[in-house]
Amino acid sequence: MFTKPPSGKRCAAGAAALATASAGLLPLTAPTARALPDNCTISSGSTLSSLCTGGTGRHRIRAVLDAPDPRLPQRIVLGDGAPVGPASVAADPWGPGSVAGVWVDRAD
Repeated sequence: MFTKPPSGKRCAAGAAALATASAGLLPLTAPTARALPDNCTISSGSTLSSLCTGGTGRHRIRAVLDAPDPRLPQRIVLGDGAPVGPASVAADPWGPGSVAGVWVDRAD
């Protein structure tokens, strides 16, 4: 839950105190290196999945499916966002022959 920030002199005094207190910590902390997920593989069958084993951040399987009836539009399916390690999985209600395109979205 977000709260409204304090205003006025109390906010300025608090910010100054925080800046002074944290100034001594700056040399001791190093920035965390971040990299997009990599070494990603895609698997298909009754579901579609992506698995990334390197880097940091999150990944998600995304696919475009052709409907069994060519008069119907294509469907886009998305997996849940997953961190590096666990798989992102999406349902494929029409089976492996329906996949028109599939890729992995990656974010740091």
